[in-house]
Amino acid sequence: MYLSVLVRLSIFDAIFGPIATLFGWLTGILYEFFGNYGLAIIFMTIIVRGVTVPLNVRSAKAMMKQQTLSDKQMAIKRKYPDDKKKQEEELQKLFAENGISSFSGCITPFLPIFFLIPTYYIVRCPLQYITGVSKSNISQIGELLGIKSAVADNISVINRLHSDGKAMSEVVSKGLIKLQQIPDMKFLGLDLGQTPSWNPAKIAKEPSVYVPLLIIPLLVLLTTVLQNMLISATKPEAKKKKEEKKRAKNNPANNQPDDPAARTTKIMNIAMPAIMLITTFWMPAAFGFYWIVGNLMGMIQQVLTYHMFSKPYEERKKELEEQKKLAFKKKPELASATAGSGKKKK
Repeated sequence: MYLSVLVRLSIFDAIFGPIATLFGWLTGILYEFFGNYGLAIIFMTIIVRGVTVPLNVRSAKAMMKQQTLSDKQMAIKRKYPDDKKKQEEELQKLFAENGISSFSGCITPFLPIFFLIPTYYIVRCPLQYITGVSKSNISQIGELLGIKSAVADNISVINRLHSDGKAMSEVVSKGLIKLQQIPDMKFLGLDLGQTPSWNPAKIAKEPSVYVPLLIIPLLVLLTTVLQNMLISATKPEAKKKKEEKKRAKNNPANNQPDDPAARTTKIMNIAMPAIMLITTFWMPAAFGFYWIVGNLMGMIQQVLTYHMFSKPYEERKKELEEQKKLAFKKKPELASATAGSGKKKK
């Protein structure tokens, strides 16, 4: 069992370790440039999220394509309401005929979650990933200071060195670390190296540290909920779907076929804020801070994507529908005028 756990951890490290090294290197450069840990995380997040912008644009275009086939998709679901396998086959066939990948737009929303794992590495081990202290040196520092988990969690080492001048002098004089390699984790009065706590006893013991940190979980929850709401509100034809739900509520005959994707999204919208809120209470505040900045970036991207793609698409569709209605209205008028003209000739 122990061997299987080690194998899993090594596979985990093999996948996310290189990304964590890249994120750490980038954050290290930014920390050197700004001389501020909080600003380094902000700009690292902006750069990382900025790289995903082309993917978001591609995803938005794919969604627009799928939306143009919404009527045909609904027709397939109505035709095979009890045969999910046949539904999937027909939908796949429809997408293939129109050059749409069924997975387009599915991967991009999960990238921010994927990036959380390497971020976890760098906020727990900033000495290793950001300021470039070797694992061997960190291990030796841990032995000198009596900190057993020094390699897995550098924060305890950093906090001890900041609070114990004698210990700092000893590890520096032994050449295990340089002064500039010990990051200052404070930003706007918040110690991003500390972990927020909900425990009243712990908060009462050091209120100057833990009371301000409570803003991190609150902002994580708020920005996650707001981002989910914004995504739902700016999805193509969100208004139309809302009206359909209202009609279905008033008249069950208007009920649309069950949409598994919509159900999954609803569950995720409830679960994700709760998961992130809980996570911020057992991770350094820097982790929650990264998530807050990422959420704000995500909201900006969503608004831009909406105005670039979704809104013009909806306006164009509305314009075409009005043209169809006008053309439909003109046909009876034209027929009536033709019939009247024929009568006069007689």
